[in-house]
Amino acid sequence: MKNKRRVYFWFVTLVICVPLLAFTLVNYVESNSKSLPYYGENFVEIKKSEARKVGDFEFTNQDGLTQASTFVKGKVWIACYFFTTCPTICPRMIAGMGDIQREFSDEAQLRMVSFTVDPDKDTPEVLKQYASIRNINTAQWNLLTGNKKDLYKYARKELTLLATDGDGGPQDFIHSDRLVLIDQDNLIRGYYDGTESTEVKQLIKDIRKLIK
Repeated sequence: MKNKRRVYFWFVTLVICVPLLAFTLVNYVESNSKSLPYYGENFVEIKKSEARKVGDFEFTNQDGLTQASTFVKGKVWIACYFFTTCPTICPRMIAGMGDIQREFSDEAQLRMVSFTVDPDKDTPEVLKQYASIRNINTAQWNLLTGNKKDLYKYARKELTLLATDGDGGPQDFIHSDRLVLIDQDNLIRGYYDGTESTEVKQLIKDIRKLIK
């Protein structure tokens, strides 16, 4: 009787555990080996041959210095748009960016750039204080300000964060929750909701794929 029970126990265990282990293994292999897609306008996946490189930028950072796209050249980098007085999505986005920086604090192949959408208020001095309060390592992560029209043009034309056109005028305003993943060749490889912890975790996994 005891032998029958033992056999039954192991039979049930194998029936339950083997499929579960197989499912877990497949998911692990897919999530770690599947290559990331390329993206074009309106967050649409495209072929690599159709991908267009993100253009160069030149703005002013939190130290009042001109920061050009040489900061991210040959690196995996994350871009987002925010403003320091935002009471809603920006604090969560910046917190997500902070999680990424902590995860890759010693990674020389990663750069992070946050562009302001409110350059009139977000002066270099304001950005520097903002970075200090949030313990941002500005050797890896820069906060940029500059001419509003140029900042908005970069968001729309290079990072394709918005499908709508704008003129960068007083009534024009960008409020995007997206974190943009860009590879070493300056091609967009992903868009993530920076306010959702699950998407930030996925972004961290995808950064590792590109760095490898």
